[in-house]
Amino acid sequence: MPTKYELWLATLTLTVACSSRSVTQDCDGMCEPAGPAFPGVGECVEGVCTPTYGECADKSEVSTCAEVCEAEGSVCVTNGCGGHTYRIYTILEWCEDPDRIGVEIAHDCNEPVDWQVNAAVKCCCEQRD
Repeated sequence: MPTKYELWLATLTLTVACSSRSVTQDCDGMCEPAGPAFPGVGECVEGVCTPTYGECADKSEVSTCAEVCEAEGSVCVTNGCGGHTYRIYTILEWCEDPDRIGVEIAHDCNEPVDWQVNAAVKCCCEQRD
């Protein structure tokens, strides 16, 4: 006959094994996922939050993603968000609209943002602890 400890351990094992998520899947809710259009971006992987797109930045305020992330207290991650460094938008209002995806660009963090006719950017930054 199993002891109380063995029964408790078996119950705990089944609870964790049958749970809908692992204990560290959401990093205790600390990660900021970029959303369903960007799988793996800003999610918890092996207990660590992956880089995610930061706040919108206006063309008149910054020239590189390194500057954008630094202003947010973080560090830019070159091609760290699904293989891209930033998402660019024609106007700031579109950048602030969560339903708009923008155009994803692979670029070095320290190179100037390729603005062309665009006015706003979201850069790929490490998530702060």
